[in-house]
Amino acid sequence: NQVFAKTMEDSKHAEDKPWLAIPRHNRENGCSMRFQSVTSNNVYDYELAACTSGKTICGSSSGFLIMVDETSQISMIDPLTKARRFTLPTILPSLPPKPSTDIEPSERRLTHKYPVHKAVLSSPPDRNPYDYILVVIHGEERELAYYSALTQTWIEIQEAGRYYDDIIFRLGFYAVDEYGKVILCLSCGHGDALCVAIRFLKENPNVGYETYKFEVHLLESYGKRMRVEDMGDWAVFLGQNESMALSIRVVKGAKSNCIYFTDDNFDAYKYGVVGGHHIGVYDTGEESSKPLQCCQSDIQSIY
Repeated sequence: NQVFAKTMEDSKHAEDKPWLAIPRHNRENGCSMRFQSVTSNNVYDYELAACTSGKTICGSSSGFLIMVDETSQISMIDPLTKARRFTLPTILPSLPPKPSTDIEPSERRLTHKYPVHKAVLSSPPDRNPYDYILVVIHGEERELAYYSALTQTWIEIQEAGRYYDDIIFRLGFYAVDEYGKVILCLSCGHGDALCVAIRFLKENPNVGYETYKFEVHLLESYGKRMRVEDMGDWAVFLGQNESMALSIRVVKGAKSNCIYFTDDNFDAYKYGVVGGHHIGVYDTGEESSKPLQCCQSDIQSIY
């Protein structure tokens, strides 16, 4: 389950966005990042010295790639300028991992390497380095926590519970759990109307699983929902990125009433199971999906 709101993109490069970021590792140069437009054939390659072996992407938000290493230290970098980099204190001293009871003790060492499943910013950290918040889904039980740049500390949102799938920021941080329940976990005002996208998977004997359907529901007052059959001139982008809906009037080449999705099944990456393979576009009108032509590899990718 993922939660999103409409976003107005005002960048001068908006017509060529969003880009699919694809890490490309090699032993000599560390890591480079390929940015490929999903609406055109444009490709941009960037060397990223900050993205070295041992780090994994856990988010894309406010123009920054967010990564975590094996010590649970989070770093944020603007991949286009490479000049704007921020490193946060490690999560572990403040929020020690809580191993799931479903995991054998011999396997727990692997599960603690990357305790951050997703991370979302309230604002670009370079706008005001002492006035932003980063909210994360972390740990085997997928709990919520946030980092305050003002106090430079990690704080767990214990009252929120556990097993969350997604978070977004719209004048406040909203999170959706595995049952589709949406909560306001940190309030900064009143945001836009929110929608929940429910992803349906089915078994595939060749690759393990595949996406066969999405449902979109508009959140109304008092916990009520309304099924959205037609999203009009909007396209939705879901995955490890901060979920968003963009108007096709701004993003030229994107198809309306469609959901562009990447595979954010990090349990698969973590255990070496087939994962990251299902990247595609789902047409909510035709109720069918097809592979995204610009990227059909099994490499972790993110919008």
